[in-house]
Amino acid sequence: MVKELNENDLGLMVGKFYSDVFGYDIEVMYEKGISQEYVERNIEYFNNLDQNFIINMCTSLKRYYESCKKLYPDLCDELPSDILENFDKDPTSILQYVKIGVYRFHKCKASDEDIPVLNLCGHCEWAGDAGITIVAKKDHLIYVGRWQDRNVWENREESSLEKMFNYALPIA
Repeated sequence: MVKELNENDLGLMVGKFYSDVFGYDIEVMYEKGISQEYVERNIEYFNNLDQNFIINMCTSLKRYYESCKKLYPDLCDELPSDILENFDKDPTSILQYVKIGVYRFHKCKASDEDIPVLNLCGHCEWAGDAGITIVAKKDHLIYVGRWQDRNVWENREESSLEKMFNYALPIA
């Protein structure tokens, strides 16, 4: 499943796999102490995401896009004006504007290894250099927004500013 696996200059294991969700290869990166079995189990989970979860993720991406368009209209000027035209009919249409580069894994407790996680980072056309991060645990979106080096296993309280720009959270 993971192809071209090797150790990079930072001592991390790096390879790539094909994403059924996005339709292209994504780099996978993890510490040497993390088992390849754990990584591949999570890739299998990712490639078989529940359709409702994918729609929830796409709805969060839509909120991120709409916020960027409002806050930074110059970044969105060159995007097609109809980016959301088909969203109501096909929410996954927004995925064509997202390019995930890395699926990152952090070490977890052995008792947590059966909990599926996503930690995806990359680029989206509407956010410029801010990029994108999508983090989930057990079919629950934790974070969707600009790039952040997030560890899905850290149980920390988000600041009010972080919450304001976390598009995984529905607008209150």
